[in-house]
Amino acid sequence: MLIGIVGTLGAGKGTVVEYLKHKGYAHYSASGYLRELMVARNILIDRDAYSRVSGEIRYLDPAGLVRALYERVIADGGPDAVIESIHDDGEAAFIKEMGGVLLGVDADMMVRYDRIIIRGTEKDNVTFEEFTEQIKREETGGGHHNIRSVLGTADYLIENNGTLEELHTKVDDFLATLSRA
Repeated sequence: MLIGIVGTLGAGKGTVVEYLKHKGYAHYSASGYLRELMVARNILIDRDAYSRVSGEIRYLDPAGLVRALYERVIADGGPDAVIESIHDDGEAAFIKEMGGVLLGVDADMMVRYDRIIIRGTEKDNVTFEEFTEQIKREETGGGHHNIRSVLGTADYLIENNGTLEELHTKVDDFLATLSRA
């Protein structure tokens, strides 16, 4: 089984991935792959660099980033896998062409902002104004991504505004739909 995770900034994609790993899924991270490329190129790592490098890849092949991760899945023997994060329509189409499903994760904007501040990675050190500018670029096609468009193609959508236990229940409900398919 191949699951592509699409979600808004701070919605809880990583938390969903951690739960899926606990359920036996192998994890392949777009951010991790991009980070490898930036380290190899000696590029300063920040949110803009992630967008710039992913944009370079997608310019050459709209599914190029996800295709590279899928090749790693195949090289690892094709385990049940989750690819995080699907940001563009070409990537979403590729996941579906490979027989995968798209799981969308979203949450209210203030919940998301609070989460990224608590998370505190190199990509998350932003003011609320910077956060709103980032989501405008990433979610509506104003930059290199169109996450809202991809969310619209998700096979299943989780609204993650509650507790961790509620999120786990929603992921279990999603997984139950896969076993019925």
